[in-house]
Amino acid sequence: MLPRTRIMSWCLLLTFFYQQVEVDEPHSSNSPLPAVDASITEDSESQIHLIRQRRNVNQQTEYNIDIEISISRNGLSTLLMDLANFSYPIILPFANGTINITNITPTTSCQLVNNETQCTCIGEFIWNSTFCRKYQPCNLNTPATQACDCIRGYPTEGVFCDDSPITTTPAQSTAPTTRAKPTTTRAKPTTTTPPMTTPIKKEIKKIGLRIPNQTFTAELKDSSSELYQSLTNDLTVRLNEAYRKEIPDAMVTVLGYTNGSVIVALQLTSDSDLDDIESYQEAVRTTLSGTYDIQFLPDDRIPCSDPVYGTTSFNTTATIACMGSEGDMRRQCGFNGTYGNELNFCLIPEISNLRELTKSPDEVAANFSSLLQELSDVSDNENITEPGNVQAVIEILTTFSNATVPVDEADLAHFLQTVNAVISDESVATWTILSNTTVDANPSSQLLQSVEMFTSRLNLTNGTIGIKQNNLQLVATKITRDENRPDINETFESFNITGYNNLSANIIIPGNEFETAEDNVVVIIAYPTWIDILRNDTHFEGIFEINSLVMTVTLNRKKTFTMNMTFSPRNMELDYDTATCAFWDFAGRGAWNDSGCTSSQEGGNIACTCEHLTSFSILMSPLSTDNKVLNVLTEIGIAISIASLLITIIIEAIVWKHVTKNKTSHTRHVAILNIAINLLIADIWFIVASHVSPETEACVAATFFIHFFYLALFFWMFTLGLLLIFRLVFIFHDFSKSTLMGISFSVGYLCPLIISVITIGATHPTDEYIRKDACWLGWRDKYPILAFVIPALAIIASNVVVLIVVIFKLLRRTIGDRPRGHSEEQETIKQIVRSIVVLTPILGLTWGFGIPTFQEHSPDAFHYIFTILNAFQGFFIFLFGTCLDSKVREALLKQFSLSRLSSRSRTVQTSSTGRFRSKTGIAFPGRKKNYNITGQVASGSKDKSLSYSTLH
Repeated sequence: MLPRTRIMSWCLLLTFFYQQVEVDEPHSSNSPLPAVDASITEDSESQIHLIRQRRNVNQQTEYNIDIEISISRNGLSTLLMDLANFSYPIILPFANGTINITNITPTTSCQLVNNETQCTCIGEFIWNSTFCRKYQPCNLNTPATQACDCIRGYPTEGVFCDDSPITTTPAQSTAPTTRAKPTTTRAKPTTTTPPMTTPIKKEIKKIGLRIPNQTFTAELKDSSSELYQSLTNDLTVRLNEAYRKEIPDAMVTVLGYTNGSVIVALQLTSDSDLDDIESYQEAVRTTLSGTYDIQFLPDDRIPCSDPVYGTTSFNTTATIACMGSEGDMRRQCGFNGTYGNELNFCLIPEISNLRELTKSPDEVAANFSSLLQELSDVSDNENITEPGNVQAVIEILTTFSNATVPVDEADLAHFLQTVNAVISDESVATWTILSNTTVDANPSSQLLQSVEMFTSRLNLTNGTIGIKQNNLQLVATKITRDENRPDINETFESFNITGYNNLSANIIIPGNEFETAEDNVVVIIAYPTWIDILRNDTHFEGIFEINSLVMTVTLNRKKTFTMNMTFSPRNMELDYDTATCAFWDFAGRGAWNDSGCTSSQEGGNIACTCEHLTSFSILMSPLSTDNKVLNVLTEIGIAISIASLLITIIIEAIVWKHVTKNKTSHTRHVAILNIAINLLIADIWFIVASHVSPETEACVAATFFIHFFYLALFFWMFTLGLLLIFRLVFIFHDFSKSTLMGISFSVGYLCPLIISVITIGATHPTDEYIRKDACWLGWRDKYPILAFVIPALAIIASNVVVLIVVIFKLLRRTIGDRPRGHSEEQETIKQIVRSIVVLTPILGLTWGFGIPTFQEHSPDAFHYIFTILNAFQGFFIFLFGTCLDSKVREALLKQFSLSRLSSRSRTVQTSSTGRFRSKTGIAFPGRKKNYNITGQVASGSKDKSLSYSTLH
């Protein structure tokens, strides 16, 4: 046997190197096409490196080669003994050097046991957990997530036991299998092999590319097909040629193909740094342009490739059939060509059989109690928390809940035993998987509804029963007509589950609610783990988390009750002011709804009063939505703004004739006046909306007017910015006053009116126009809030440009000016600062500070800055747009001085001659003319503010 084994080793190694020699019985497990088959794995990569090493005779590398041979059962022990007696290293001459075989170790033995093939690992080798789950371990008690030493079935992937639990897939093998570990050295003739050196660590980069002019076919999924091999060989040669122009030692491996034209998964290996690989893409594309028009995929869209799951496009789930059971194993292709965790949707045989039996309504009706008991026994004795089993159990329980068979106490106990098993804290991750992978339904909502429907059919003879499981507590009470019926008062607590043991709830249903009721059964169930199983979706606005027990209340006859419930929060750090009592609404995929429920705070607990039956809980926001300091600042700021805006409007009316004598000044003051009016009306509607109940017609009206007048405010600020740009940039162009007014009023009122009407028309019929908790535009589904945010941000951005142009004009010297001295530079800086301070509130730039507040958990400083600047915007407009306007001040002084002068003149005329009157009458017009003349300022004046006097 020993000589034959030596001959076998020789033949196998020569086959590996030359890819030509074929051996009859023993043969190499590696593909004769180096680095082109999609099933090539880590061991096959050794082929790739070895072939490349033939070009570099100064390197030595260690390789593991999987070799498979067929041998009779009687000869196996002899083979193992012979291999143990080998003297290592075995030195074999080869070409210009030698091959040192340092060890030959048997790894896997596949034999027929009880009419099934079992593959057992030898020595310290072990099967990867992936294959243990797929083919099932010989020992059925082995946990699904662990590796094993024996599997039931022959692995079609050709995978062997390994010395570490990693997934490798050589080509097809036959039992038993040994692993040879030769050390190969390419050296000059007549030289001996030097000591082994540690190989350089390779850089590996995954690449995805699309070939638009190729059509994907099923053949490209079959690595043995002629199309697969020809395309792979051609791409390998061309891509290696292209990349080696940039990276001399680059080695490209085609891992597989998937659809989308043809998408190719590649792996690039090199000793060089591959972080900057994207910079070579254009060169590679150019090299291949004559044959392939390729498109490189971004890193987050690279397809995934795996020996077991194959090649799959990004965000696609790959599946493989379960070995020996119904269902499948799944992995989703994620970012950067990496598969996600393996998801076990395989069914244990007992669950699979029960699912088949319960598909027949007649079978369920005939064997209702026995099937329930069988399901309960399975859930008690088996681990059914894997996604596939939980999904199947939901289907089975839904079938039982839809049956018309009466439910007795034993049936209820068996049903709840199964529910208890699938909602354990160990299954929380499973529910997340089901929620993310189920598109058309919500599994947790489906199960909760099944429980409600099932318990509503409970036929309780009398009295009260209680059921207490690890993950739920139930109390069912028989109700009869009785005028002196006591209240139902039940408390649920003492859940012995880590992370849920601080939860408790109390429910009180007043006895007078049953005075006119027919005989009924009230069933109350409390669940701790549903906190982390049910979704946080709501039918009302805001970001919320379930923060208490979920409590289900059902009645076997329809009646409306008023119930009082008290819940203890799990997370005491959440904002109590956001606590909302809600019930689970099963419509659609299911979501929380707060209709018919009110909440209040009682010490550290939350009290709820609800007027209907179903499943209830407390939702609280992780974000603090009510800041009392901000509320006070807002109220004070709006009050001061309203007063300031009223004063501004009055002053504009008083000085109107004096400050609107030219069309530029007229247009500017028209804009200032309309800004003040729109902000005043918007602030008033803001106050009205804060005192109107949400979801009423008054709330809709308030929201519309707030939207319209705030938009009008922004568009008038936009108009003012356009006027400023026009006067600064287009100095020699002019429009008539009527044209300027037409443009201003069209932009200022027509644009916001169109936007507001379209928004309410598109979203109000579907109840998406306003928020559920406030009179303001909604921000879900059709996103009506964008009808305010987008125009506002666009106008803010345009007015920022206006401010930049103003600053640029202040910095630029006028033609003919002398270089500025130090004092003039300081004056310029002052003018820039003054322009920024004055224009920022008038052009609405203060609203830009609200952008950071859009983000969750944004710093409080942004909220305070935004609130102060915008709540007091009316005051800032009064201060900078009116008080600091020199022409307005002059007009006010002139108006009041003229009134006093007129009064004094009348007094003097009664005791003086007419000469004084004549002199006074001549002098005033003269002053007016002198004022107009001296108001002209020469270019290059030091007072830069006079350069913009045309805007006053």
